[in-house]
Amino acid sequence: MVKKFFIFFILIFLQSSHSYSREFSYDVYGLNINFVNLKLNISEKKIYSKIDSKGLIGYFFSFKNIIQTTYDNKITEYYFNLKKKGKEKNYQFKSINGLIDFKNVKLNKGKNFKLIKRVDFKDAIDPLTALNKIFYSNKINSKCNLNEKIYDGDDIYEVFLKPINQKKSEVKFKENKYEIRFVCRLNYKAISGHKIKREKKLNSMYLDVYFSNIQDGVFPVYFETKTKIIPLKMYLSTVLNP
Repeated sequence: MVKKFFIFFILIFLQSSHSYSREFSYDVYGLNINFVNLKLNISEKKIYSKIDSKGLIGYFFSFKNIIQTTYDNKITEYYFNLKKKGKEKNYQFKSINGLIDFKNVKLNKGKNFKLIKRVDFKDAIDPLTALNKIFYSNKINSKCNLNEKIYDGDDIYEVFLKPINQKKSEVKFKENKYEIRFVCRLNYKAISGHKIKREKKLNSMYLDVYFSNIQDGVFPVYFETKTKIIPLKMYLSTVLNP
């Protein structure tokens, strides 16, 4: 469940440019403690994310996470690596001309998991590409009517947006102050590959995403959600343009 939560959390914090690369830094807080730092590097041919968590005692373990999508002509390759509690998990796959290569895909993960059918892969793309399309294609507006189907090398699911009432007119973080234009709720819908008993919990996950004008566009600057135990908040802290 923790792996799923942080994949979902990271999905929304991405931006891409076809003319230059950018770097982003984000800070995640729980109980007013900054326990996760996220750094991103986005360029025309690669999106790279590195996450370090020192853990939040009693709630989250420390971990290191790398997620990467590379683009080479008509081939897209996705890689996910998570190191936590002395264990390591890897997920990777590639698609050619938009079609998933099934060479390393496991459709049947056991009786406790929902069977993945080949038809489930129709229109599915990797997580980083999906959220890049949703939030940074210049299509986002206050109607929040965007969605994508995602395959992350493990499960297949859908993320979709809905408009919600704005709770904050501005967000302040350290020396930054952002005027909020509108808010969308990012929701999760499990399709296949997940543990059957976790489907209800997975479908209850959400992120409230606050958008503001930055430089030449409208981007998410603040995110909040509530786990079963504590609320979590994430702030855009730094944007670097080489």
